[in-house]
Amino acid sequence: MKKMKLKLSFPQCLLCLVGMGLAVVTARADGFEYRVEKRTIPRPLQIHVLQVDLADKTQNLAVAVGDDPDGEGPAEAQLVEPEKLASQAHLVAAVNANAWGNLPATPGTEAPEQFSAGGLCNVSGWVVSEGTVRSPVDKPVWSFWLDPNGQGHIARVKEALPARIAIAGFSGLLREGKVLPKAGGSLHPRTALGLDATGRLLTLVVVDGRQPGFSEGMSEYELAELLAGLGCQDALNLDGGGSSVMLMADSVGKLQIVNRPSGSTGPRPVPVMMGVGKSLKKSDNSR
Repeated sequence: MKKMKLKLSFPQCLLCLVGMGLAVVTARADGFEYRVEKRTIPRPLQIHVLQVDLADKTQNLAVAVGDDPDGEGPAEAQLVEPEKLASQAHLVAAVNANAWGNLPATPGTEAPEQFSAGGLCNVSGWVVSEGTVRSPVDKPVWSFWLDPNGQGHIARVKEALPARIAIAGFSGLLREGKVLPKAGGSLHPRTALGLDATGRLLTLVVVDGRQPGFSEGMSEYELAELLAGLGCQDALNLDGGGSSVMLMADSVGKLQIVNRPSGSTGPRPVPVMMGVGKSLKKSDNSR
């Protein structure tokens, strides 16, 4: 495909090229790469891929968590708008992570609307940020973590392990290259994470969905096949639906939502995000 030279800022160039129907747009920086793919088979799909070289020590993979509003109380975090949460942790590329359950502001009262910014929540599964446990392993679910040596791991975790950072998802998608979900299933927006066989290349994926004619979503089986095609050996399914969001810093360092969340009122507030703490500094390349 012929390369095109455009004098536009990063997000403008991205949206323009996608609108013209080009299949792939890529932006690279030292240690990581972002690209968006537009597919028409088996249905309209917009797929956002962020790949991070964990061996590049200039990268700072980090987990951002909303503030704990009640200390020893039942809430573990507050819901925060994605751009604000990622900015607070100085991330320049990030995706949503753990699911959560709403809690009432006052015990015994009714919980507020599920997706309200500032709402209290109990985070589902393991969360470690900067070595501090923010949510314990509350049931055997699939998790991703960096050990004290910075090596990435994906596994079904039954108890906490030494970790710099950790997040949890739902079920596993790939184990040693084998697709775990059964074929078929419902189509939804998806967020997922995978590692290659060396444990060096981390792949983060957001698939837009529930938007007929634009991007209609994937099943878990299709998501697993997508990650396998991206070179992953192990992978897990993170929180999805209207919470699926990917952020990238533009040419001046401001975070932008690069996917199209499915919610009618915009991106949902979330309690946990994971991403990279380093700005894009190279021009984007299109192919």
